[in-house]
Parts: sequence; C-alpha cells; structure tokens
Amino acid sequence: MKANEPELSLEDILDYEKKRYVKKGFGLFFASLFTLCWFFLVPQIATLIWPSKIENEGSFFFFSAYILHESVFIFNNFAMWVIYKLECPFFERYKIHDKAWPWKEDPEKWNKLIKETISLLFVNQVIILPLMSIVYYLKNECPFRFDFDSLPSVFEVIWQTVLSMIIEDFSFYWSHRFLHWDKIYAHIHKIHHKHINTVSIASEYAHPVEFVFGNVLTSSLGPLILGKKMHLFTYLMWMVLRISETTDGHCGYEFSWSPYRLLPMSGSSEYHNYHHLSFKGNYASFFTYMDRIFGTVNVRYHEFVEKKKEYVRKVRKSGKEETKEGVESRLISEKRESSYAPVKKNNEGNKED
Repeated sequence: MKANEPELSLEDILDYEKKRYVKKGFGLFFASLFTLCWFFLVPQIATLIWPSKIENEGSFFFFSAYILHESVFIFNNFAMWVIYKLECPFFERYKIHDKAWPWKEDPEKWNKLIKETISLLFVNQVIILPLMSIVYYLKNECPFRFDFDSLPSVFEVIWQTVLSMIIEDFSFYWSHRFLHWDKIYAHIHKIHHKHINTVSIASEYAHPVEFVFGNVLTSSLGPLILGKKMHLFTYLMWMVLRISETTDGHCGYEFSWSPYRLLPMSGSSEYHNYHHLSFKGNYASFFTYMDRIFGTVNVRYHEFVEKKKEYVRKVRKSGKEETKEGVESRLISEKRESSYAPVKKNNEGNKED
C-alpha cells in the first residue's frame, strides 16, 4: 500500500532530519546530556541499590515491574498535569497546535471523556496488566536473569535497549496498522482515537485487546526474545523508557530537550498527533523508517508541518491573534483530504465521531 503521492527522496529525508536536529537548538545539548546520564549513570546506581540476594524471584519480578510501571505512569502524568495547568510561556512555546486544550475547548465533552479514560485505565492497569504476568509469580520464575553479580554493563544496556526499540517499533507498526483495518477499527482502536488532539493520559487509553496485543506485548517482545541474556534491571530501565516515550508522544508538546528523539528517523509528538488528526498513516512509535519503507507516512504531514511554521511566522510578525482560528481550521480541515493510500469512501473505520 504505497502513498498516492510521490514519496520523499533520500535527499528530502536527509534534509528533514537535518532540520529536525537544528530545530532542537540548545535543547539538543540537554537531550544528549539526559541520554548520557541515563545509559552511563543509572547502571552504576544499580550496584548501590540492587539486592545482593533475591530469594523469591517470581515475586520480585512481578512486584518490581508492576509497581514501577504504575509509579512511572502516574509520575509522568502528574508532571504533565502541572505543565498543562501552569500554561507557562516557557512550556507553551513547545505546544504542537494552537487549539485550546480539550478541557477548555469543550468542558462537558472532556469531563465525559476523562471519566471513560480513567475507567478504562483502571481496567487495563489494575486488572489486565497484573494478570499478564501473574504466571511468573505463581511459578516463582523470572524471565530474565536477576542476580547481583551479573548486573549489566553500560554496553549491554545500550545495545539491548536499542534492539528492544527496533523490535518494538517493528511489531507496534504492524499491530497498529492492523488495528486501522476498516473491518475492525470501529470495534477496537477507535476508542484510543477519541482523543484527537492528544494529551499525556491518552498514552495507555486503549481497548483491552489493544492494550494486551498492541501495547504490552509489542513492548515486551524484545526483552522476551533476549530472555536470560537480559538482566531484570535492564528490563526495568527499558520499561521506564517506553512508558516515558509514549507519554512524550501523546503529551501535545514537542519539547526540544526530549531524549526520545535523538536517533535518526525518530518520530515525534507532532508526528503521532497528526496520526490522531488524520486517522491515517504515521503508524510507527519510536521511528519513522517503517512508515517510509511501506509508504504510510501521511502524504500531507510534511506539508502540514511547513504550513504551521509559515503560520507561526505570520502570526508573530503581524501580532494578530484573531488569525489563529482561521488558519488552524484550514489546516485541520485539510487533514481529511490527506490519505496515504487508496481508501474506501465512507470508511467508517477512519471516521471521527
């Protein structure tokens, strides 16, 4: 399923990557610093905090993984809630769209959606997630090595993390694309797309079937393939990275210091948010290469980005805030005309409520 417009040439892609790094500005320094600290300092911390002896490996794995998942998810969303509420110019300059946040745009609709979101998050995280790993608790087994003497080196953490990212991105791409198949979209993945301009809490808001097969299993596939070659501490580091990355990808801001977008061909919050706007294309998570290889980058995405840049320049130059709504409405309306491949007319699976 190739794009119905000419794909970007290699020169265009390289130019886009160059602009992506330049756009980060001084934030690139902090993104690099965060990354270096994560991979070089955190493994050293493990030698100070990791138990010298673990008697019940199944319980240790079950509770450490589950408690860490919930803690990171809650902390990330609390931090984003503070940023949303502050509306500080320092953060707002990184906002990827000019529409009001959903709780301001339509409070009644938002109150209904946030109740649905929290209810489904409760089902996924309090019921389904523990059930998926309870077998390790019952069998008193850990799928990874866990002893103190074999704590991972920096090199091991790096290559296993990168491999997990590639495997997750590959499997997530195909599961996500499958969920957009018009015959099943309305029954499963449409729930996640109730959040159109996404916010952080939408990151794990999904139908239970999608949560299991599209989120948890795709994220765990790389570590499970590695098995005992991976240390439990590396897996926990990977879990923190994955949860934080998907929070970043749904938060509605394109922070220049984000460490999740350092590698070439990385995706972005804007990249994924356009997927929610258009309902078509831009299926990958960490990277964009799968979308480029299989022709599923939304053909209007780069044009949309350039128009937004031009719009920002015009608004800043004119100082006329009243022009925002008109330009934003025009850009958003064009999303419905942007398809990545021939799609059936009146495709209910790709319609917004």
